[in-house]
Amino acid sequence: SQVFSTMVFSFSQRKALSIIPHITGALSVIGSLSILYDILKDRSRKLHRPYYRLLLGMSFFDVFASASLGMSTLPIPKGTEGVYGAMGTTRTCAAQGFFIQLMLVSPFYNLMLAWYYLLLGKNKPLSEEAIASKYEKYMHAFAMIPVLFAVMGLPLTLYNSADCEYR
Repeated sequence: SQVFSTMVFSFSQRKALSIIPHITGALSVIGSLSILYDILKDRSRKLHRPYYRLLLGMSFFDVFASASLGMSTLPIPKGTEGVYGAMGTTRTCAAQGFFIQLMLVSPFYNLMLAWYYLLLGKNKPLSEEAIASKYEKYMHAFAMIPVLFAVMGLPLTLYNSADCEYR
């Protein structure tokens, strides 16, 4: 049995579940863009440090994930039963699913920032230069693992189901 069926939520509740992410998604995009702006406006100083390069990667992918989540039900195929605000096609739904899958890059970058601080200050602390030369490329590579999974989902058509919590 479906946990989320049209009987679980009233029309007003489904409408609210569809509209609220437009607001929260927009606020999240603004926050991520402000971090990108802050880093890039002073790039000659900030991009010399691994911390800012890791934060830049995290914020870059956050913009796409937040925008995709902020679209809420809009990309779901028009006419999908029980989904308020569905105006899209199968392709727009798949595109949204792809970018939502990229959201996983952010926690991976967050983990790499934690590792960065661990290397910087625990037991035998490393300098930023040592971290940049020995570990940073691996940090970025690890954070990109979700991109591989997102791309692999495209030919498998894993992003075409509108069977979600908005029903």
